[in-house]
Formats: sequence, structure tokens, C-alpha cells
Amino acid sequence: MAGVAGGVDSDLYPVAVLIDELRHDDLQVRVSAMKKLGTIATALGPDRTREELIPFLQEIIDDDSDVLIAMAEQLGQGIALVGGSQYCHTLMGPLEELCNVEELAVREKALEALKLICAEMSQQQVIQHLCALIARLASHDWYTSRISVCSLFSTALPKVGEPQKEELVKTYFRLCGDDTPMVRRQAANVLGGVAEILGPGSRMQELLEAFEKLAKDEQDSVRIVAISNCIALGKLEKNPACQAQILGIVKTCAEDKSWRVRYMMADNVKVLCDVFEAKAVSHITPLFLGLLGDPEVEVRTIAAARVAAVAAVSPTKEFLDTLMPALEKLTMPREHSQHVRASLANNVLQLSPIFGQQLTVDHLINIFLQLIRDECPEVRLQLINNLDHLSSVVGLDVLSQSLLPSIKELGKDRQWRVRLAIINAMPDLARYLGEDKFTSELSSLFTVWLMDPVFSVRDAFAASFDKLAEQLGLSWSEANIIPQLQTLLTHTNYLFRISAMLSARSLAEVAGADFIDTHLVPMVVQLTNDPVPNVRFNAAKTIKAMHKICVSVSPGALTNHLVPCLYRLLGDEDPDVKFFAQKAIADVGVAR
Repeated sequence: MAGVAGGVDSDLYPVAVLIDELRHDDLQVRVSAMKKLGTIATALGPDRTREELIPFLQEIIDDDSDVLIAMAEQLGQGIALVGGSQYCHTLMGPLEELCNVEELAVREKALEALKLICAEMSQQQVIQHLCALIARLASHDWYTSRISVCSLFSTALPKVGEPQKEELVKTYFRLCGDDTPMVRRQAANVLGGVAEILGPGSRMQELLEAFEKLAKDEQDSVRIVAISNCIALGKLEKNPACQAQILGIVKTCAEDKSWRVRYMMADNVKVLCDVFEAKAVSHITPLFLGLLGDPEVEVRTIAAARVAAVAAVSPTKEFLDTLMPALEKLTMPREHSQHVRASLANNVLQLSPIFGQQLTVDHLINIFLQLIRDECPEVRLQLINNLDHLSSVVGLDVLSQSLLPSIKELGKDRQWRVRLAIINAMPDLARYLGEDKFTSELSSLFTVWLMDPVFSVRDAFAASFDKLAEQLGLSWSEANIIPQLQTLLTHTNYLFRISAMLSARSLAEVAGADFIDTHLVPMVVQLTNDPVPNVRFNAAKTIKAMHKICVSVSPGALTNHLVPCLYRLLGDEDPDVKFFAQKAIADVGVAR
């Protein structure tokens, strides 16, 4: 490709080089050239940047989106390059062109740059240049320009006088009724920001009228924004008549024919309750209860996910009495969607701290027992992950009589993630049940988990021993854990011998010198002589992990037993064992 840089006047050379690179066939070269605009502008100086470089950029808008995004970024940072804020309006020409392009990412970056520039403008510059730009974009034939301009009203309105403000508001209202749904949607998107700037007053009623039309638009892509505007306007306008008008729109959204609009209502129900606090119980929560039985799965799913948040607004027996029929329907066989049931399972136990022990026992336990038997493992998993909410409220008797049988059954669930969730709940259950009840009811599962066919389950249970020992004491561990680990040391399956070693590593975190010397060190030493290399190199890794503990708790065990084992493993015939032994010695920095 022939270049224009060769042989040109030295003063024009920077621009010539830029032109060459911006015409290059390689996209990355063009993007790189665009990112050097600051360097080129500095070389040219402010005057020539304004007079030559900016007009040139305005002529090369027809390029790849990556180049145009880079241009917008550079222009947004270019105020100093054109001579300061008094000339910042000169940067708006190329950005106006970028606001017209079809690519959304380019328009967004251009608008971001325009807002940065306008922040530095004086009132006169805003009136003379930004308002004129808004007028041009708002009347442009291309709908992309009219979409873009919607985002500029909240930037211009605070910096102009009343006459210009009146004109801008008229232009905005015109866009609210634009023929193109995408323009109306964007106008609806920015309505809250415009209302916040205009504030309560004479224009609020006009805004409410525009809002109501947009909320009843024939296109659901426009109506879907209505709930966010209800929230924005509800925060601003506390007049009872206006609030009643807004709540009427909330009701319309909850009953909208489009499930997407109803979804937005269910998703934002807690925020609506906070905004319309005085009317939440009488107006918002009845609509929410209806959405729990919505015909669309997506709406029921998100409504079920907001159950606890809404209940916190009205933590009364009366509300729970009205809520229970809807919850029971979601657990019945006719609720075919596992996503709805999983969403409910993830939230229903969070109701326990809200309603307290008695209401939980009277109403919510049955929901739990229904979901715990659900055929979908995801439902059971979500329920177990929230078990602590229930266990901390219901008391030992209810926990033992109603829940423990289900928990024990889930400990042997066919889905390993459910078994893993039960294991993760063990320390909390130990705290709630106490040593005797926990041991008598759940210790039969210990061997099952230590010999589980899934490594993640074995590993998680081994890793939980430090927390169990903290909760129940080392004497409990000595009586209930150590014997099971001793049995595993001679098991024919080497994977279970590794489980014993991982358990020893976990117990060492909370054990004292006697416990380590008597029980844990002999286990590890024995396994360094195991016939399977995988066990031996895991022994080396375990010694490395126990080093920090033994240094302060039992230095004798480290010097007399564990370190000699590492050096012995250095001579192992298996290369992996030698590698991990050498790494352990290097990491802990021990000598013979």
C-alpha cells in the first residue's frame, strides 16, 4: 500500500503517518494508530488538533467498531489536547457522528465521552453546543441517533436555564412518543434520571403522564422498564395522589399479559415494598402472592426466590397464613418445574428466623419435609445448603424428631453433591444437637463418607474434622474418629488409606502435642512406608502441611519422626514420591 507520509513537510508528518496507519488493511494497526491520538495531538499542538485532526476524524467514521471505540475513548480524554475546557466543544463533532452508528458498544462509548466533556463545559457552552447537538440527534432520521440522545438529557438539564430546560423537556417528551419502540424504550430507561433532576413540582405531573403512557405501551420491551420507573418515581414523589397513580401502574405490571413484565415485578418486589413502605402490606404483597401462582415458570421461579425478602416486610402470623397456600402449591406434584421447587428450597428455610420457632414448627416443617423428599437432587441440595437457618430456630426436640431421619437419609443420597452438602452442615449440626445426640444419630455415617466413591466427598469430610473437633472436643475425636482412621490404615483400597491421612492432617490443625504424638504422627509415618506411591507422596505433602503446627506444638515429633521420613522418601524408587519429598524439604527448610 502506498503511503502518504514519505516526502511530506515535517510539520504535517505526524498527521500523514496517522493517515497511513488508519488506512492500513490490518485492523490491529488501525486500532493501535487510533490509540496514539494523544501523541499525535501533542505533536500537532492544540490549534492544529482543533483545525486539522478533529475534522479528519469526523470523516473516517466508516470503520470497524474496535477502531471507533478507541476513537471515542481518546476523544473523551482529549480536553487538554484541544487547548482546555474553553475548546472542549470542538471534540463533539466526531462523537456526534459516533452516536449515529449502528453498533451499540460504539454509541455507548461515544455517550460516555460526551458526558465527560460536558462535565467540563460552562453553561454557555452547554446551551450553545450540547443543546444544539441534542436537537440535531433528536430530529435525526436514524433511530440510533434518537436512542443515543435520550442518555444526554440528564447531562444537559442541570447546566441550563429555565428556557432551555423547557425546550429540552419538550424534546424528551417527544421521544417518549417516538414511532420506534427502541427509542421509546430508551426514553423510558432514562425517565427516572430525568425525574430526579427535575424534582417534584409542576413538571412531575407531565412526567407521570409520560410514564403512564410508556407503562401501557403496546410493546412489552417498553413496558418492561415500568417497574424500575415506579421505584424511581416512588422515591421522589411522596404526594398521596401521585403514589396512588404509581401503585396503579405496579398493579398493572403484576397483571401484564407479558411474562417478562410480570417477572420484573416479582424480581423487584422487595425494593417496591421498601419504597412504598406504608402501602406494602395492603398493595404490594397481595400482588406478589398472585405471582407465586403465575402460569409462567420463570415468574414463579423468581417469585419463589423473593419469598423471604417479602416475608421480612410483614413477619406476622396473618401474612404467613396467606403465604402458606401458595407455598404448598409449589411443593405439590403438579408443580412440574424443578427450577421453581429449587428456588423455593433455597429460600423457604430463611423464613424460620423471620417467623420464629412456633410458627416454623406449625407451618414450615411440613414444607421442608415435602421438599427434602423431592425427586430432583438440586431441590434437596438447595434445602440442605440452608439448613442452618432452620436448625438455629426450631430447637433440639424438633430437629431430632422431624429432621434427623431425613438428614440421615440424605447422607446416603445417590447424588454426591447432596452428600457433600450434608457433610458441610455437620459442624452446625454438632453445635445444635450436642455431643451425645450428634454421635448417636450420625456417627454411623462417618465410615460411609470416609469410604465414599467420590473423592470430593471423602476430602470434604476429612477436612471437616478440625471443625468437629473444635465443636465437640479432642476427647470426642479420640473416641469416635481415631478408631475409624486406624481401621482405614490397613484397608485394601489405597484411596481410603489416603482418606485417613487427609483426616490426620485436618485434626492436626486443632490438636495438642499429646494427641499429635500419640495418634497422628504414627499414622503418617506408617503411610510413608505404604506400597502404593500415591499414598507415599501424599504422606510427603501431609508432612509439609503439618510442619508449621509441629514446629510450635510438637517439635520433637518433627525432628525425630517426620523429617527423617522425608529424607527417606528422597531415595524412593518412584519419581513422583521423590519430587514431593524434595519439594516438602525445600518448602519447610529443614535439615537432617
